[in-house]
Amino acid sequence: MHIFDYSFLKSMKVDPDILNRAVRIEAVNVQADHNLKEAGTIASALMNNAIMMSVRDSNAIEGIRTTSDRVAGLVNGSVHPRGHDEMEIAGYGDALRYIHENHSRIAITKQSILDIYGILMGRSDMNEPGFKKQDNVIVDRGPDGKISAVYQTIPADETDFCMDQLIGAFWEARDDMEINSLLLIPCFIMDFLRIHPFSDGNGRMSRLLTTLLLYQEGYDVCRYVSMESKINASKMDYYKALEESQIGWFENRCDYGPFIHYFLGELFLCYRDLNRMTGLEIGRRKKSNGLEAFLRMAVMPVSKHDLVLMFPDMSKITVERTLKRMCDEGEIEMMGSGRSVRYVRR
Repeated sequence: MHIFDYSFLKSMKVDPDILNRAVRIEAVNVQADHNLKEAGTIASALMNNAIMMSVRDSNAIEGIRTTSDRVAGLVNGSVHPRGHDEMEIAGYGDALRYIHENHSRIAITKQSILDIYGILMGRSDMNEPGFKKQDNVIVDRGPDGKISAVYQTIPADETDFCMDQLIGAFWEARDDMEINSLLLIPCFIMDFLRIHPFSDGNGRMSRLLTTLLLYQEGYDVCRYVSMESKINASKMDYYKALEESQIGWFENRCDYGPFIHYFLGELFLCYRDLNRMTGLEIGRRKKSNGLEAFLRMAVMPVSKHDLVLMFPDMSKITVERTLKRMCDEGEIEMMGSGRSVRYVRR
């Protein structure tokens, strides 16, 4: 039986790259949060787009699809779901919206997880309330549809107990000031997936819980950028990291490192995309002084090429002159040299 205990996060030798990413995420999160509170309608536009992409891509990972215009209609409620896939898609939209609107009031408990699952599956014709009643496995299939691997999960009659153990271990670690929450979240998600507590929808539930946990630790980038889209775009790396980390899980000798590394990498990309998409929105809305406004709020270094793409109404020469002036005035600084030059707010 797997023992749920995250105290190792206090003493584990963290890969320098993992630690560096965690520190950088913590730093950019503070500024990004401040910027978006000041951004008004720009933040609203990013949020609406992120919800649609999250609903689309989290379901696409599981092979659940419909057309893009139908996804948008299902998310905003202008169309009614038709068929199994669209009912699943609409249910994910319901659950995600519930988390966006109520995350500050949702404590991680067995009941709250069951409640979110009930919303996720509320429209599905495969809705089976509660934890799984029969044993299940995780199956990998190749492009030809043939089963390539089968992974053991917790038996149905042990699921309730293991969920209690998982949640208890999470709160014990969550309340320990020596444990970094950015390292704890992927460990919790990995263990949730290994328990596989539901008869259907475990992958989608894991992504909803990821969003909830990030919110509760003050990382609300998932409100504006779709983490689900990042996972969908890198799902081979996602499955590989999970597989590597879960080796020896039942014998308590697994290595959470590969999945932590993957998780932090994709989360960091969310902040990079938030920086880029904020610039694109400002470029569309502000025809004068937009470039200056963006550079004063950018949370990550940006290249001249990226700025030209963000502000297509400005000539390359105007972009260059603005960059030089703001560097001379000390508002921004130049990093690197040659083609690797980036500009960042002082």
